[in-house]
Formats: sequence, structure tokens, C-alpha cells
Amino acid sequence: MYYIETESKDAAFHFSVEEYMMEFFPFDEPIMMIWQADKCAMLGNYQVAEAEIDMSYARQAGIQVVRRSSGGGTIFTDLDTFLFTVIQPYEEGQPLQQIAQKTVAAPLVSALDKIGVQAKAEGRNDILVEGKKISGMAQYVRHGRICSHGSLLYDTDMETLIRVLRVDEEKIRSKALRSIRSRVTNIKEHMSTPYSAQEFGELLKQKLFDAGQVREYSLTGHDLSAIEQIFQNKYNNPSWTFGKSPEFSFHNSKRFTGGKVEVYLNIIEGAVAACSIRGDFLGAVPIHGLEEQLTNKAFQYEIFNDALDGISLLLYLGNITKDELLSCIF
Repeated sequence: MYYIETESKDAAFHFSVEEYMMEFFPFDEPIMMIWQADKCAMLGNYQVAEAEIDMSYARQAGIQVVRRSSGGGTIFTDLDTFLFTVIQPYEEGQPLQQIAQKTVAAPLVSALDKIGVQAKAEGRNDILVEGKKISGMAQYVRHGRICSHGSLLYDTDMETLIRVLRVDEEKIRSKALRSIRSRVTNIKEHMSTPYSAQEFGELLKQKLFDAGQVREYSLTGHDLSAIEQIFQNKYNNPSWTFGKSPEFSFHNSKRFTGGKVEVYLNIIEGAVAACSIRGDFLGAVPIHGLEEQLTNKAFQYEIFNDALDGISLLLYLGNITKDELLSCIF
């Protein structure tokens, strides 16, 4: 495994490194990064910023807003939060959740156990301590590789997290919980020895690296030049971050076990002129491939049902089924 570490605390830069490594890294071995970012709200790829983030408070508090390339929900991070990235080869048909659990969640749970924190992987993408969430993961697939990444709440500012994230009331009801604070916790609260964030980060790396051979990879000038292009064109570009609010004449949303789905359709003379699918589902490939299958189709259940036959929705929508998607539209 290769390990990459940078001095940057810019989340958009790290997402640019991920994308570069997904497409251009010349070796087939897995790549790992453990990193930190200044105060940041990270949108899932298919979410609408204004619906997920209190933008006025984010500006007031100096919180950066970025959009990642994976699905899932919005998270808040600060310098007392740790982010992790694992990139590895991917063959079509491999089960995404199994990859996340075996190659990412299991090593993290083992490392935390060695530090003295009793954690366990649970649900579609979470790591819990004493029933409360300390980590969430998301994935995306490109160029024959899969990127699994997520956060670890070590000593995160929970008051800021609660203020900046807009709470999905339907999600809370579905989990029978009353607040964000009731279902998340900081790792530091569960440690007999409360390390500083930097001490914890070094200890975490040590325990993770004990499990196998790790070689450090230093980004070259050529790497950094290409990463800068991705950074400017995409992750630091407001059109990528905020340009995902669709025009529509039809809109509906539903929450399922596999996440929330929102469907926006522009319907002209009984046919779909434009289709946008948003939500916090854990899709791993760009959603436009699925949206194109429903565009220029008559707005009828039977037509949509036929159009979705033979499509691997698992890659597009995670654990959202065809019947669930259709129930969100008709």
C-alpha cells in the first residue's frame, strides 16, 4: 500500500488529489491518505447545497463548502476531525459495501480497538461507538478504481456541526431520534487517555500501518500541476459546488433504507425533457447515465419500468431498488 500525506488543510485540494490518483496513479497497489481540513461542509455529489447547509451561517462562521464526487449525505469537519481515503483497483461486479467493510471499516475498527476504543461497523456506511456514530463512509468508481473515503469525529466542534447542517426531519423520524447530537459522538469522549488531535492522528496511523507494508509516496511537481488543474476546474469551482440545483416541473422525494431520493423532472407535452436525481443515496458512478435513460421518455409508469430493466441500479443508487425509485416518481 502507498501512503500519501500533504500539508494542505483544504478539502477541495484533497478531493482533487483523489481524482488525480483515481485516473493517473501508475501503480496497481492501494493508496491511503489520512488528512485534516479547516472548517468545511462537504456535500454529497447529488445533493442541493441550500437544502443541506445553512449557507448564511456557513459564510458567517468562515466554513468552506465543497462538493465531493461520492454520494451520501453532507458532513461537517474541522481540524479536530480526521478524514481517510482508500483507493484501490476495482472490477465490475464487486460488491461495494463488502469492499468498504473489509478494506476500510475493518482496519479502522481494529486500529481503534488497539487504541482502546471499542468501535464496530454497522449499517450501510457507519462506524459506531456505544451506539453513536463516529464515522460515515461513501464510495465512487472511476477508471477501474474505487475510492472509499469518510470522516472520523475525534474532537469535532459539535455545536458548529449542528448549526451548519440542516436536519432532514424525515431521516430523524425514520431513525426514531430527535437530534444530530443524540446520534453522533466524538472518539475523544470514549478514551481513557484524552490525546490531542495530533497525537491521536499519529497513533491511528501507527496502528493502521502495523497491519502491513506501507510505502510513502511524495507528490511530484508533475502530480501537483495536474492536481492544481483539477482543483481549479472542479472542486474549487463554484459551478461544481453550487451548480447542481435543477430546474423542474415535477418534484418528489422519499426516504428508503438505502437513503433519500429526490427526483426532478421537466415534463413537456407528456414527455421528460430533462431529469435530475438527487439525494444522499450511496451511488458510486455518475448519475447522469441513469438520468439519460429516463430522458425523452413518455411520463408513464410502464415506459419508465421498461427503461429501467437491465440497468444495474446498485452502482447508480446504492441499495435503492427499481420499485423504490419508481414509487418516488409515480
